Amino acid sequence: MATVGSAGHEPAQAAHQRPAAVPDTSGTGSSPSTQNTNTNTAPESAASPQGSQPSAIPGAASAKLRYVTYLGHRFTVPAGWRLVDLAANPSTCVRFDVHVVYLGGPSADQQCATQGNAAVTGALVIEPSSAARSASASDDPLEQRITATLPGVAITASYGSDRPSVVALLTAAGVPTPTATGDSGSASAVEARITANLKPIQGPVTPAVVATMTQYYTGLGFDACTAPSTAQMTAWGSSPFAGIGIYIGGAGRACTQPNLTTSWVSAEASAGWHLLPLYVGPQIAFGTITNATAQGTSSAQDAASQASSLGIGTGALLYYDMEGGDYTAAQTATVQAFLGAWTTELHTLGYHAAVYGTETGAVGAAVSGWGKMTEPDALDVANWNGQADSDPGADPASHWAAHRVHQFQGAANATYGGVVISIDQDYFGLGQPCQPAPSPGPGQQPEYRTNCAGLVPAPSPTA
Repeated sequence: MATVGSAGHEPAQAAHQRPAAVPDTSGTGSSPSTQNTNTNTAPESAASPQGSQPSAIPGAASAKLRYVTYLGHRFTVPAGWRLVDLAANPSTCVRFDVHVVYLGGPSADQQCATQGNAAVTGALVIEPSSAARSASASDDPLEQRITATLPGVAITASYGSDRPSVVALLTAAGVPTPTATGDSGSASAVEARITANLKPIQGPVTPAVVATMTQYYTGLGFDACTAPSTAQMTAWGSSPFAGIGIYIGGAGRACTQPNLTTSWVSAEASAGWHLLPLYVGPQIAFGTITNATAQGTSSAQDAASQASSLGIGTGALLYYDMEGGDYTAAQTATVQAFLGAWTTELHTLGYHAAVYGTETGAVGAAVSGWGKMTEPDALDVANWNGQADSDPGADPASHWAAHRVHQFQGAANATYGGVVISIDQDYFGLGQPCQPAPSPGPGQQPEYRTNCAGLVPAPSPTA
């Protein structure tokens, strides 16, 4: 269990059988000694009871600046930030939309509330790493994450609008100046990266098979802030759901994803789960869209790269999560330009495009932009009316008939097989995809809605 120090010394806590942080009560910048136990791994998932409720972040933010030493490295915990020892609190959800310094690795069975719509901000995860031998740092401006190492330690730092303070915090700990990385660039360079990501993936569940598991399904699903563990997904095999929303990337992705790997995607697709990959990038509601076309394009490139790194092949349907509602006319026009660029670039890269939003927000922008913009191929309507249908009222002209998802209930706990997960509930109304055929004129029809004569929604899979 971590202990800390500040100018006004806080009470020390009992030792725990994990890498321990030692208090620095000097407040002067001197280097305190470090205690280490014989375990350098994150808490085992069994430490979190499967039936426990999604947990709030423990502890209160301190009004004072504090210092903590962890595995020989001294870190500053700014005033107003929480400090959480994940060894002592293994079910804690590791989130980047609240100011926290987390010590230790996120649990595979962390208990998370749903994604929400708060902006990602400054937060740090500092965990043991036997592979980390030296100091390094890289900054992905699209994801707004800095990944860094110090000897024996790996660090993931989100920053949102707090980059200067987060960089200063890392610098004070001995982390070098981050070098910029990211997937912005030409479509050909991104296509090469996608090919490199997908080519090594072998086995019966190929990336192409995974892609089909995003394209069509009629029935119930859910989305959760962090991808549940394979054990939790197995327990939920008794649920009425056969679709799951997963957050694959973007600066606005609030929760860590310790389970979301290529093997997880393959295993769940093999088990019959239909996937709804969500990307949460710049948001009109937070004023972070400053160049709609450029950012829509770069977001599509990053989303395709992230999807391919998880074994989600070309042809898959990728969703942009655009929060907020009651857009002004100017906001609507900006979102239309953004979504047009998002869709165009995903089509160039071989993926299909979708958007998640409200009827007075992003979905409304797509509907009102018909004939004036390159339209996404599917809609995911956020309308918590409790009706498990494809929400035809959100698409009065039925432009996206058989290509709509409806998030009809939000932020509720559900229990199946003894496992509690906090979820948003969805109805998938996705029919078989159509062959793309470009149409002339200023507005590009959705690829899925071209040459769709005789389209019949896919049947719900048997439970």
